[in-house]
Amino acid sequence: MRERGQSTVEYAGTCLLAALLLVAAVQLAQARLTPASSGDAGWLRMARRYAPTFVAERGDGEQPVDFSRCRTSGCAQGTRPVLYVHVVRRATATYLEYWEYLPDSRTAHTGIPAFDGFHRDDWEGVIVKLRPDGTVIGARASAHLGWAGRHPWWDQAHNDWAPYPAPVFRASGSHAGSFQRRGVDVAGDAWDGDAVPAEAPVLLPADAARRDAPAFDPGATPPWRKQVWSDPEAVTTGLPGSSGRYARYARWWAAMCPVC
Repeated sequence: MRERGQSTVEYAGTCLLAALLLVAAVQLAQARLTPASSGDAGWLRMARRYAPTFVAERGDGEQPVDFSRCRTSGCAQGTRPVLYVHVVRRATATYLEYWEYLPDSRTAHTGIPAFDGFHRDDWEGVIVKLRPDGTVIGARASAHLGWAGRHPWWDQAHNDWAPYPAPVFRASGSHAGSFQRRGVDVAGDAWDGDAVPAEAPVLLPADAARRDAPAFDPGATPPWRKQVWSDPEAVTTGLPGSSGRYARYARWWAAMCPVC
C-alpha cells in the first residue's frame, strides 16, 4: 500500500510539473506576441525575428528605402534596405506585414515607359502569418496584382501561405516578390541571376510613416490604402474591393505556355 500510495503521489507531482511547464510555455509565447508599446513601433523588436531575407535579381540594383529620405533611383542604389512594419492581430493569428518602398517600377525592360508599365513610387510587401503561440504558419509576397505563396501570384489563391522562413526573390525592375526564382513576373520570365546580398534591413513602424507620408504616384498604392492593411487574407494588392481582374491575362499566358 505504501508503494502504491507513493507512486500515486509521484504521478500527481509529475502531472502538476507538466501542467506548470505548459502554463509557462503559453505565457512565454504570449509574451513574444505582445507589443512592447502601442502601435506598430511596439512590434519592431519581435518583427526582427521573422524579417524576410531578400534575394534580388541582378539588374537595377535598387534597395527599398525610407521615402522621407529618398525618392529617386539614384539614392536607392547600394544602400542598406529599409522595411516598414505593420501588424494585424486576430483571434487565431498574428500577421506581420513588411513593406518595401522603391522609388520607381517597370515591369518590362524595353526602355519605353508606356510599354514598360513604368510608374514612380513602388510598394511591395511580404506578410508572415503566425499562430497565437508564435509558430509560423507561412508567408506570401506581393507581385503585381496578387500574392505569391505556394502558388504564383496570378492564381490569386486563397489561404495560400508558403513555407517560411525562406528567401524572397525580388525581380529586377518590377520588384515583384516570389518564393521561387522562376516566373516571378510572368510565366517564362527568366531569372538573370542573384545580385550581391544586402545588409540586414532597418525596420520602421508603418503607421508612423503613414502620418508623415507625402503624395505618391497615382499608379502606386501605399500599404495603408491597400485591402491587406486591415484584411491580411485578401488576395489582391489593391484597394478594398479591387478584384485584380487583369491577373487573368497572366494566368491565361501561363496556361497557354506550359513549358514556360
